[in-house]
Amino acid sequence: MRSVYIEASALFRAYKEESGSDVMDYLFRLMESRIVTGFASQLSIPEILRGITKRKNQGEISEHEAQKAMDSILLDVDKRIANDELRILPVEEEFMPHINRCIRHHNFFVIDALQFVTAYKSRPTVFVHADRHFSAKKSKREDENDRYPGKRSFE
Repeated sequence: MRSVYIEASALFRAYKEESGSDVMDYLFRLMESRIVTGFASQLSIPEILRGITKRKNQGEISEHEAQKAMDSILLDVDKRIANDELRILPVEEEFMPHINRCIRHHNFFVIDALQFVTAYKSRPTVFVHADRHFSAKKSKREDENDRYPGKRSFE
């Protein structure tokens, strides 16, 4: 069976209408149909809950809305785990050197390094993310070309 590793930011889009929510709706239908199995890190759900709490603390949503959203997400995730649609993967001790390398040499945030290495080690068919931190980094020249489209550097 095909597997899809779902990074926390992408998973959150299944529960909040944002850019990419349609992709998660489609992916959840595939999971429900047993066409694919979803994988997520054991830290994905706490990361989503942290994001909701942050929005509450910034006044974007009320306490009631935050609690309702968190309860709904936890119930849905538990249902998907019970139905074997979603598997929660542990962060293994053996991953730590790779995680540290991502942080040290590629400037990953800790949660991004954890998710990236967990995904890599689980060998999914597809890695789905909605976090700009996973986008390819541009060279200084490419970044400059984007800021000044009339000017092209050919170094």
